[in-house]
Amino acid sequence: MQHRIERYPVKHPMLQKYIYFFWELKIDNADLNHWLIPQRNVNMRFNLSDTPHYLIHAEKESKLEDVYFPGLQSRFLNSSLKVSGKVDVMGICFAPDGFHPFLKIPGTELRDQVLGADEIGLRVANRISEQLKEAPDTAARLVILERELLLLLNASCQPPESFRQIFEALKQPRNFSNINSFCRQYNISLRQIERLYNKYIGLSASAYCALNRFHFSLNQLLRTDYSKLSDLAYDNDFFDQTHFIKEFRRFTGVTPGRFARNGNSILQIGKFE
Repeated sequence: MQHRIERYPVKHPMLQKYIYFFWELKIDNADLNHWLIPQRNVNMRFNLSDTPHYLIHAEKESKLEDVYFPGLQSRFLNSSLKVSGKVDVMGICFAPDGFHPFLKIPGTELRDQVLGADEIGLRVANRISEQLKEAPDTAARLVILERELLLLLNASCQPPESFRQIFEALKQPRNFSNINSFCRQYNISLRQIERLYNKYIGLSASAYCALNRFHFSLNQLLRTDYSKLSDLAYDNDFFDQTHFIKEFRRFTGVTPGRFARNGNSILQIGKFE
């Protein structure tokens, strides 16, 4: 059965700079065990049902807090999210550099981990979660989220505009493929770029750009009909098909063909980017 994640726009203009959208997933009786494929941005997830969420990693199962953050992954970690029962989740999809003004912690503290709100010291998250549980409908939940996020927002913690310009420019394959030339062009050191990326994004510049390129190719793989992987590799500026498959395995643990057939990632189940 194909489950659908509903997306909702961010209405307040002060929040639109930091948050892509809110999302909601409801399933009456689920039996989910989905691989956690590296995503391009941090999500804040509120488990609003009595059904616990479990993280399975290295054959060990651990119960997650009711509010948790899957951080950015530099590679496939062979981890999965397990939920059996009623699913009622509200989520916040931050822009890649948008979580820092709210959480006020370096992105590296979330890297390659799934951390609970208590673990990172965000005590107010539990109060927000209780309000969301008591809300009569989705519209009321969205009002609560925007109100509480505005209270958490510290604009002084936002990335400098110069970093946003660098971030947007480095997403272009031609710049990513030759980052040293890019640094000379913008008169900035690679060390300075890496420091900014680790603080505001959570990954190094090279790791994030590789992750971003992987997602472009993944979306094309899932949404279009590519008869040749070589065409997909070429369209996304990989050296060749072998290079593309190697990078794909880095982030999914399997080949592109096997990933498409398995259909057991939250990215496929929920059509979630």
